[in-house]
Amino acid sequence: MSVEKYFFILVVATVLCGCSVSYYEKRADREVSSILKEKQQPAEKGKIKSAGLEDEIRKETVFLTLKDALILAAKNNREYQSAKEDVYLSALSLTYQRYLYGIQRDASGSIQWNSASGQDTVSGNLNLSLVKWLAQGAKLTFDIGQYLTKYLTGSKENIYQTALSLNIFQPLFQGAGRLVSQENLIEAERNVVYQIRSFLRYQRNFSVQVAQKYFNIILAQNNLDNYWKNYIFLRDTRERIEMLAEAGRIPPLQADQARQNEYRAYQQWIQAGNNYKQQEDEFKIFLGLSPETVIILDKKALEIFLEKGLSPIDIKAESAIEYALNNRLDLMTYSDYVDDAERNLAIAKNLLRSRIDFSGTVSSSTEQKSTFDLELKQPSYSAGIDFEFPAGKISDRNRYKQALINLERKKRDFTLKRENIKLEILNSLRSLEEAYQSYIVQKNSLELATRRVESTDLMLQAGRATTRDLLEAQESFLAAKNSLSSAIVNYLISYLEFLRNTEQLQLDNNGVWKGDLYEKIIGENPEITQK
Repeated sequence: MSVEKYFFILVVATVLCGCSVSYYEKRADREVSSILKEKQQPAEKGKIKSAGLEDEIRKETVFLTLKDALILAAKNNREYQSAKEDVYLSALSLTYQRYLYGIQRDASGSIQWNSASGQDTVSGNLNLSLVKWLAQGAKLTFDIGQYLTKYLTGSKENIYQTALSLNIFQPLFQGAGRLVSQENLIEAERNVVYQIRSFLRYQRNFSVQVAQKYFNIILAQNNLDNYWKNYIFLRDTRERIEMLAEAGRIPPLQADQARQNEYRAYQQWIQAGNNYKQQEDEFKIFLGLSPETVIILDKKALEIFLEKGLSPIDIKAESAIEYALNNRLDLMTYSDYVDDAERNLAIAKNLLRSRIDFSGTVSSSTEQKSTFDLELKQPSYSAGIDFEFPAGKISDRNRYKQALINLERKKRDFTLKRENIKLEILNSLRSLEEAYQSYIVQKNSLELATRRVESTDLMLQAGRATTRDLLEAQESFLAAKNSLSSAIVNYLISYLEFLRNTEQLQLDNNGVWKGDLYEKIIGENPEITQK
């Protein structure tokens, strides 16, 4: 080979070795750029298809009490439906595990046409298998096979044969016993229980969430009314101040102060209206409705508390904690996690044992005959033992140690969960007490602010107070009204959260809270956690 050829090969090899990565990278960039340019217009001009889902726009007016909102949310809320479907899917997985531990049936067969040496034949077989796993880990298999060969040309004879066999497989050490053999079934069974508990906890939290949104909207509407009344008051006050200023009884500066506060009050009313509408529209979507739907909430849900007031709920912390520790569903699950870890430890320990498996077979078949019959030949028997000594079980040894560590972790998780539940209850009681004290403070503050506005107005008319004094008194009155409503709503939600945290939020068949908020707050205490 000439020097030129060597040089040419060297250059080609150098180019291929040194530039291959850069070449492929640039080639990928070119292809991607081409695809993006190609798909740019279809991406911008695409159409939104309903995919068979109709837009359920309800434009009629819907009146909703708290109970109605709870039922409607449980029926239509998208996240709620997904949580319910998770329970169904876990149960669906269990059906397969139960099938595996039942009698498994399998039927199969085949038909073939062959042509060779001037003869056409059709052959077929039909097989039926029955499989059953026993509690101690044994596997029984029963097979029936029917074979047929039909000659279409030549002798045109038929050949039939039937075969039966019964097989048994039984682990004697490793893999033996109910604990190991039924682990998958037990795990699937417990997963369904865990999923149901999780869903029940979700339902209780969901009910609190619905109530919180419901009362916050009523609160926003109440604040909107307060801001409007405040604007009307300041507008009327400004008109009176202007007349007094024109009469020379007060300086014109005070009229400007009144007008400025009127402007600010109007702006506050606009902002409150936007906040109310935004919360209302978000709540509609939460309920599975269209934002175009008109909903009317029961304002009496707040007015009854503004009128009758709140009663303190006397709760003994020790009783509440004890009840929660005995009934919290998530704590039950954490306790079961410890049992699962103990079971997994026993299984890991079983894997360290020697593997000795027994297998046996009983089989028989008929002679190949031209007619079908079930005259079986003398059955044949076979039996054997497969074994493996526990050598080189590093992976199984590590699994055992991991199971030991996991058990200790699950125990720690359980104790931590238990202490956190105690903390949740204590925090709930503190929040409930704080909310009630806030209600008392705001109630007294509103009474004081009301008297202050009335007295300042009279003093202004008598020339013993300034416009600023009246405006400040009215501003304090507005803040006290809004704060009182907020304190009541905060107390109601704190109470519901306490019921949820102690697992006392009872659910009906629709999966929503079936209690009566008014009866519980006004005059009645929780049944279980009373002193």
